[in-house]
Amino acid sequence: MTVENEVALAAGERLFHTVEHGDLAGLRDIFTEGAMVWHNTDEKLTDVETTIANLEKIRSSASVFHYTDIKREPTPSGFVQQHLLIVEMTDGRHMRDLACCICRVEDGRIAHMDAYHDSAVTAGMAHKKVD
Repeated sequence: MTVENEVALAAGERLFHTVEHGDLAGLRDIFTEGAMVWHNTDEKLTDVETTIANLEKIRSSASVFHYTDIKREPTPSGFVQQHLLIVEMTDGRHMRDLACCICRVEDGRIAHMDAYHDSAVTAGMAHKKVD
């Protein structure tokens, strides 16, 4: 494995560990300035600040938020990760999101992510609710 591969995989580890366990503000240091996240569920690009706000809504409405069955492999431009996200909402709903994320990494930070989620699952998450 090359140094570039190791750096990319380390960026992936930092990203998903922070999303699951950490202070989401730390994502500002994991993503590059101007980084964008694309989601298959709406086919739109989201900036890092919006991503943080969405994740805060999801995590604050969940009693369990846990990644499992993680498979992460290096790619020529970064890494790809498949995982199962287990979310148990405080209202009693349980969600299992089979997902795949393709990330481009530049200088050890994520510059772009394409996130593929199960739209039937993510439609019920807190960030999708209209206030």
